[in-house]
Amino acid sequence: MSINKDVLVAENLVRHFRSGKGQTVHAVNDVSLSIAPGETLALVGESGCGKSTLGRMIMGLDRPDTGTVRLLGDDLSRMGRRDLHAARRSVQMIFQDPSASLDPRWTAEAIVREPLDNFRIGTPAERRDHVLQLLAKVGLRPDQAKRYPHELSGGQRQRLGIARALATRPRLVVADEPVSALDVSIRAQVINLLCDLRDEMNLSLLFISHDIGVVSHISTRIAVMYLGRIVETGDTTAVLNAPQHPYTVGLLESVPRPRPQDRRHRAPLEGDPPSPINLPSGCAFRARCPMAVDICTTVPPLRQTGQGRFSACHRAEDMKVQETLHV
Repeated sequence: MSINKDVLVAENLVRHFRSGKGQTVHAVNDVSLSIAPGETLALVGESGCGKSTLGRMIMGLDRPDTGTVRLLGDDLSRMGRRDLHAARRSVQMIFQDPSASLDPRWTAEAIVREPLDNFRIGTPAERRDHVLQLLAKVGLRPDQAKRYPHELSGGQRQRLGIARALATRPRLVVADEPVSALDVSIRAQVINLLCDLRDEMNLSLLFISHDIGVVSHISTRIAVMYLGRIVETGDTTAVLNAPQHPYTVGLLESVPRPRPQDRRHRAPLEGDPPSPINLPSGCAFRARCPMAVDICTTVPPLRQTGQGRFSACHRAEDMKVQETLHV
């Protein structure tokens, strides 16, 4: 039994892949993070930075080359198939595209019942009652239980995906870009639903997104990822109001501002990230960084810069951001 208070503890995770040309893709490089009960940790960064690969390792869908993933104290990365199957009852996933992740041949009721059947939870009658309760909890009507995914709207399909993820009463939910495929008008509804369910069920949530404006509404803490590494972590409000890594500043600049007076005065990110096949020496961000100096030719460690704040920048203490993010 776990004596660790955290639901999830991932330590020193590394995952590399071989490309079709025999080259090594450095997807995740020495990443550590933890999530407490009822906490939402947002993992943000540009596409291709390794967020989804990290999420798959936390789910036990992909094995790390090195490092450990402990869920409720048990190491998923060392489990055999049978033990890993049992452990997945405690960690479930909400996928980015509900149209692709829901079986088009099954009704909504069958989709939500599948994990209950898979883990043999309850009697058939108890499973049906639980499914109907979950559908109601996520805002779907009883008559929609017999509908197929194509008969539901995009927002309703994502609500169905959320109900499926909650069927086994997991302790941790990994949400991989859960609103990026939805219309803007629907995103707030789904975010509010996740917040309500998290608070009601005391869920721990890993919310993966490239949109730092979205995560500001749901997360307790933020971890910013760049080219396979965590470059900044901290309390959401602190990171958004006073970022301590130039890459985080660039992400904030990319958030649309509804009013011109809310615009910041720093330049947004320019250029593309380096290739994960040919990693640059030193700080991976230095080629795009307006603050780069000679010391940036050495790799900066992720070091503590304040209470609950960590930054992988040699010049973290030099950063002064006076504006407040308005989203």
